[in-house]
Amino acid sequence: MKKNMRNKLLLFILLLLFIAISVSGRTGELTIHFLDVGQADSILLELPNNEIMLIDAGNNSDGRKVVNYLREKGIDTIDYLIGTHPHADHIGGLDDVIDNFEIGRIYLPQVIHTSKTFEDVLLAVQRKGKKITPARAGVNIVDEPDLQIYFISPVRDDYNNLNHYSAVVKVDFLDKSFLFTGDAEKPNEEEMIEKYGARLKSHVLKVGHHGSNTSTTEEFIKIIEPDYAVISAGKDNRYGHPSPLIIERLQKYGIKIYRTDLQGTIIVHSDGQQILFNHDPVNQIITVNHGIVIESVDLVKEMVIIVNMSKEIKNLSGWKLVSVVGNQEFVFPQGTSIKPGERLMIVSGPAASITDDNILVWTKSYIWNNDGDPAELYDANHNLISTY
Repeated sequence: MKKNMRNKLLLFILLLLFIAISVSGRTGELTIHFLDVGQADSILLELPNNEIMLIDAGNNSDGRKVVNYLREKGIDTIDYLIGTHPHADHIGGLDDVIDNFEIGRIYLPQVIHTSKTFEDVLLAVQRKGKKITPARAGVNIVDEPDLQIYFISPVRDDYNNLNHYSAVVKVDFLDKSFLFTGDAEKPNEEEMIEKYGARLKSHVLKVGHHGSNTSTTEEFIKIIEPDYAVISAGKDNRYGHPSPLIIERLQKYGIKIYRTDLQGTIIVHSDGQQILFNHDPVNQIITVNHGIVIESVDLVKEMVIIVNMSKEIKNLSGWKLVSVVGNQEFVFPQGTSIKPGERLMIVSGPAASITDDNILVWTKSYIWNNDGDPAELYDANHNLISTY
């Protein structure tokens, strides 16, 4: 009799617990989908409180793919929709998403763009009768005892580069943290370090700007201390993303790397204590193509910096630096060499001049297109060595 009463009591307690869980809606797990949308970004978060968040929706041509992926997951409502910044490879599919789902809050950074893609998003928001909440540092999205989601960038509202307006989202779930950086670059990373310091620490880092070497500085990695890095990029993309420089930097710190261009959609599961991936990390050996990498291109200042990451002096005689948009090339003079760890600067424009031995003048004319101009570096045998 007592045993039966005890069993009934246990069943009653379990039933109460089940009801409590059902009422709270908690699944106890965070699932993150880094969708394979080519040279673009789209990230779906199934939150432990049963809410849905979508960060970006790829290019215009990816809209239907994103919509179908969400529908296959049984999703009919997106509680939090974030467009990190107005570039087409991030917001292109947002209008399709807005038109096809119930939408809660919509977040965009406070910057206007004149593109048709941006206009399409605004029209979709208008059709839905929704308002846009500014995405900026300090804005909370979710604030619950075991789940906090908030923006940590942009810090300012007066940038000259659209990438610098990128909405950076941090997710803290129990003992694990996740950082989603959009196309945030070095200036943003410096601002976040200054503003947040050690609070930036995250276990999973969505690598900024598709793995470009304009992002993911060594200082940023040191303070985040990620265990895992996810790179969203298109297979054989023309920008050379991810940069070998970034891959080597991540590997230097023992960070496990996952890539949509090599592995397709990356799915992450976490109960707040452990983190599991649907793929093994990429085991990539980086040769860095002779060890010579284009480190940076300043389109406004007409300045390109290349670096020798090898342990040998490299002879660059006959190598070519190419402005892709302008289809113009600079041929390195005979006898040009670069020592291990050394940087070489190639300058152009009316103000171009040689002030030390590590500067080469291309021309006194303007070369680089300020609206965007990929750079390519070829060796003397016409092999593509590095892109930016």
